[in-house]
Amino acid sequence: MAAPGGLGRCVVAFWLALAFDALGLAVLLAGVFADVFFSDLLIYAGGIGIFLSLIWWVFWYAGNLEVPLEELRDDVGLAPPKVRSESLLRRLVHGFSLRLSSTFATAPRSRAASAAGLELQRAGDPRGTPADSGRIC
Repeated sequence: MAAPGGLGRCVVAFWLALAFDALGLAVLLAGVFADVFFSDLLIYAGGIGIFLSLIWWVFWYAGNLEVPLEELRDDVGLAPPKVRSESLLRRLVHGFSLRLSSTFATAPRSRAASAAGLELQRAGDPRGTPADSGRIC
């Protein structure tokens, strides 16, 4: 599906290709017609700029190719998508993740974290009641 402007989906690559073409051609022609001592450098730089624009043209062209999903599956040998089901591996990984997260949730804190908790409890509020260690603010 083409973009509304007629440039396809990769508009940035199109404009970069045109910019590299224009800049490369300008530098190349400056090297040919300008009477400067480094004209050979300008000619080579212009040629390199035009060559680099080919990369952007290839990106633009490849980004605008449209391949129906059925042909893509047929060409690369992809199987049709399966209905999502609970596989053994998925259940094992999910169980391991739950067990691991519950282990870390109940693990004792480090000395620095427990010292910070004591500081919160010592500070308390002005009436002398200890602060809630679970509250941050």
